[in-house]
Amino acid sequence: MQIGIGYELWNDSSSYKGEYKEGKKSGIGSYLWQDGTNYMGEWNNNNIEGFGIYKYIDGRQYIGEWKNNQMHGYGEFIWVEGKKYIGFYKNDKKEGFGIYYWPNDRFFVGFWKEGKQNGVGKFIKDDVFKYGVWKNGKREKWFKDEEEFIQELKKKNEKYTFLFKSDINKLKKYMDLDDNSEEESEYESNKDFKNVEDLNNKNEQSEEEEEV
Repeated sequence: MQIGIGYELWNDSSSYKGEYKEGKKSGIGSYLWQDGTNYMGEWNNNNIEGFGIYKYIDGRQYIGEWKNNQMHGYGEFIWVEGKKYIGFYKNDKKEGFGIYYWPNDRFFVGFWKEGKQNGVGKFIKDDVFKYGVWKNGKREKWFKDEEEFIQELKKKNEKYTFLFKSDINKLKKYMDLDDNSEEESEYESNKDFKNVEDLNNKNEQSEEEEEV
């Protein structure tokens, strides 16, 4: 029975190097699949669970929390072409609050359900802000102004108000998109996003039909 640090190599050339407990991958470890896909992070009873980094062979990567081999909790997903999402996941899909960025300075700031925009949100394009309501990834209506939107937001999740009020420069800073930024590592610079109440205190001193 494997206990402690170990290494396994399978016939298809997949491999694991890391910690074991009672013969199962548990603790910190790195798994390399035959096609080059790699996961490095926490394991529990042979399952990807905890914090880890998953790198796809096409260059995409997810940095964040896992549960039972699925993205679950807070995380960041980065695409090769420059798109980026930071926010919450549930069972491998965007769920809860999150910010989606397109490389031509478009943003969606708002709520998600089962991987689609769902609830109140803010859409930014060409430095123009629009506030609306989405359902199953489709926009249902625009609010007439920010004040009407904020009143609706307060009924649901007032703690995110400051992020909705952020301009493009602030959003880029939160998402570590500023090339001139001298911030710490990407996940570290954004992890306060999880503790939004703390970040809110500090700030007080898609196209809607595009696939995301």
